[in-house]
Amino acid sequence: MLDKKLTMTLIFLTLISLAIGMKTVDSNGYGSMINSLSVGFVVSSIFYFLVVYMPEYKRRNMARERLEDEYIRFKMSCINTFLILSDSQEYSNKEKLLNLSEFRCYFKMENRRGEKRWDAIANSLEGNEYYLKEVIYHLRMLNEEIRYTRNATNLNDPEVFDFLNRLSQIIVRMELTEKEYDDVKSLCRFLWAIFTGWDLAKGYSDSDIVKDMIGRTNKT
Repeated sequence: MLDKKLTMTLIFLTLISLAIGMKTVDSNGYGSMINSLSVGFVVSSIFYFLVVYMPEYKRRNMARERLEDEYIRFKMSCINTFLILSDSQEYSNKEKLLNLSEFRCYFKMENRRGEKRWDAIANSLEGNEYYLKEVIYHLRMLNEEIRYTRNATNLNDPEVFDFLNRLSQIIVRMELTEKEYDDVKSLCRFLWAIFTGWDLAKGYSDSDIVKDMIGRTNKT
């Protein structure tokens, strides 16, 4: 699929050809030849947009929407698990925890046992193989959609492609997490970054970088 700049150039040339074709419609000689070439270019462009561009555009949109939906499902599934592990099932409006700052604030606070919620999650994952496998399963499902999006769409934006590639590679490494302190600590550090917008170099961000990059997959 053509990138945005080339697509705009094609649209511009099509409009120019259409104007030339209309102006030379009754011409003879060279004018008739120019008319035929202009009309042929317009017809070819229409054929391209109907047969190539529009199906590709729809495919990109579908892949983006699938990945967006899976990303939300991943976060909500993990949030449900986190609330259980931190003994915080009383939190009713779970969708609010999709907000990076809300998640950060809530899980930094103490639960009813006087334990910081995120510490409680880390301790529980280290001691409970079932919930550790649950989190890893949700990560694996997210990675499947990331891989599908990369393969199903022609990502011309190097930043988006590199980001999704790095994220996929990190998830593969997280899938190998065992019930050991260092492994669980590494997993929790990764999850904290995803759910709070934490970056070692830049600190906390109010913008969900994963969501932003997914939104750009049909614009490249």
